[in-house]
Amino acid sequence: MNAGFQLRASRFHSQGVLRLALAHENITEIKRAHDMHEQLAGLLIQVQDQERRRIARDIHDVTVQNIATIKANLTRALELPKSLAHALKESASLCDQVIKELRTLSYLLHPPLLDEAGLVTALQCYVRGFSERSGINVDILVIENIGRLPSDAETALFRVVQESLTNIHRHSGSRNALVWVMKDNGDVVVRVQDEGHGMPERPTHRAGKGQIPGTGILGMRERLTQLGGRLEIESDSRGTTVTARTPIP
Repeated sequence: MNAGFQLRASRFHSQGVLRLALAHENITEIKRAHDMHEQLAGLLIQVQDQERRRIARDIHDVTVQNIATIKANLTRALELPKSLAHALKESASLCDQVIKELRTLSYLLHPPLLDEAGLVTALQCYVRGFSERSGINVDILVIENIGRLPSDAETALFRVVQESLTNIHRHSGSRNALVWVMKDNGDVVVRVQDEGHGMPERPTHRAGKGQIPGTGILGMRERLTQLGGRLEIESDSRGTTVTARTPIP
């Protein structure tokens, strides 16, 4: 690695004369530590995404199927005595509820459409489900076909929309939101706008209760930085706009 140096200049008066002091400092080790930190942060994000993908696949392919089999067995047993049949019927209903919750959790951890069909299709599906669950009207506008992107770029942009819509639901008070997907000067741009009362002056970077780890403002910004992109947030009393940019390879 090339050596790094820092030159600092400071002015001061001595005996009525304005003087200039120069300090030349070798910051190679500091730069090396900073680069190592960025590399480790990128590896951590990759490991998190791989683990979420594995857990989501296991929930969908194994856990949900096992519960579905239990429900089928319970259904066949409903012809037993009436008191027992009532308990079995209640158990079968609970199986339906657990299956629905596990499928939702699996999708939130890692939507399979993201791997199978790409970012736009996964966002369209997620937006529909979010609107149904939250009651917030969300429109998605795809200005230009962006094609397929590298997996880490698609995941990062999906997480930005996921986190932004979650914040709208929890904090903004807006009943409407708009998601834009477009290209701009060699970048893929995803923008989320709402009509709420804006963000607090010092928004928290921590993930809230029930929130997927690795999201939040800090998580979104770190993901995009690793890809050479950036996150921009504009907020006032008329609403908040979150814009994510990542370069097209």
